[in-house]
Amino acid sequence: MKKNLLVLLSLLAVASMALAACGGAPAATQAPDTSAPAATEKPAATAEPIIDTEPAEAVSIAFWEQEGDDVDVFIDKLIAEFQAANPNITVERTHYENEALRDQFQTASLADAAPDVVRVPNDFAGPFSALDIIAPADALFDDAFLGQFFPGSLDPARVAGTLWGVPDNYGNHLMLVYNKALIAEAPATFEDLIAKAKELTKGDVQGFAYNLNEPFWGGGFYGAFGGWPLDENDKPQFNNQSFIDYLNFVAQLKKDGVVPAECDYNCADTLMKDGKAAMIINGDWSLGDYAAALGDNMGVAPVPPINGKPYTEMTSGKYFMVSNAVLKDEARKAAVTAFVTFMTSADVQTQWLNEFKRLPSNAEVAKDPSIISDPILSGSMAALANGRGQPAAPQMRCAWDAWRPNLEGVMAGTLTADAAAAAAQESADACVLTLE
Repeated sequence: MKKNLLVLLSLLAVASMALAACGGAPAATQAPDTSAPAATEKPAATAEPIIDTEPAEAVSIAFWEQEGDDVDVFIDKLIAEFQAANPNITVERTHYENEALRDQFQTASLADAAPDVVRVPNDFAGPFSALDIIAPADALFDDAFLGQFFPGSLDPARVAGTLWGVPDNYGNHLMLVYNKALIAEAPATFEDLIAKAKELTKGDVQGFAYNLNEPFWGGGFYGAFGGWPLDENDKPQFNNQSFIDYLNFVAQLKKDGVVPAECDYNCADTLMKDGKAAMIINGDWSLGDYAAALGDNMGVAPVPPINGKPYTEMTSGKYFMVSNAVLKDEARKAAVTAFVTFMTSADVQTQWLNEFKRLPSNAEVAKDPSIISDPILSGSMAALANGRGQPAAPQMRCAWDAWRPNLEGVMAGTLTADAAAAAAQESADACVLTLE
């Protein structure tokens, strides 16, 4: 067991997901039902009594997060509201950068010095659960609490069927952002997008751009061709026709000049902000900046379907995960339960929606008229409905690391799609063996 833990920690320390916004549910995840979010599946009942009252004695709980400075100010405001309503509970917040938080929490947990609760991307559930350093959600929360979330929002924090965290927002998903000054409305199909992109690419204007060599953007294309990086048993799956078809499709976009010859995240992002891109694929985290840059010319829609199949982007959010050491102290358990209940409440999620345009995980807040009436938020929600939970299993790290270099090879013309699929499978399988 110690050998396995050391191997896993070593892998995690050197592997990093090169995503613009950090985020990471089993492959069988279903898309969220935003039209009728109240229909939720209830998890199995917990064997332990649920503590949902404020502790009688004074308790101080340690809380770690990895948001940006502007969001940290907002979180501090929420903490102040919680402490005013719960004077016996003090919350001590500590900020870390994303990878540092993961590494520090693992190290602190193995030294019996972990914080009580963290707010992190969903993919942290994989290594944290493998190391047995976080508590299952149903050890703290009952069916009624978990039933307020629509199922899609919980799925990204499940590993091997167990839920390890609860979200205060949901999304981190990709969508089509377009400049209405260059294109009046979003194309209905990807075939239409290709035609319009070719028509609009002239001078210093690019018709369409996206982060070409990043697997997170490739996931939506792979999903449209019927594939997914992990199967129902969390095994990487690359050496298949769906992956080959996806690679050939995106390579053809480059060969045909539909996208720039070389374009990473900064390239696509800058083109859009400067008004030089008609359409790009980017995530919900970018909407504020584009609204500021484009004003009323900004449009948002789902990435159009490819051959009638939706661009199935990965979805996730930010999740509260609780140290399993909390379960040994009833007062601390009550305090943490109260804090997470408050931080994921409908009222707080409405504040997130109003201040940061973060889509909610709460089923009722998802029906808020402000979402339906806002063309940006409604477009984002429509894109979210096509999504599928980003796998949180530790094997996903192996999938990312195998995927990227082989995608790069195909896009550079140094690898065929068939060779890249076989190489990605071999690399991912070898990586998974180090986890066993």
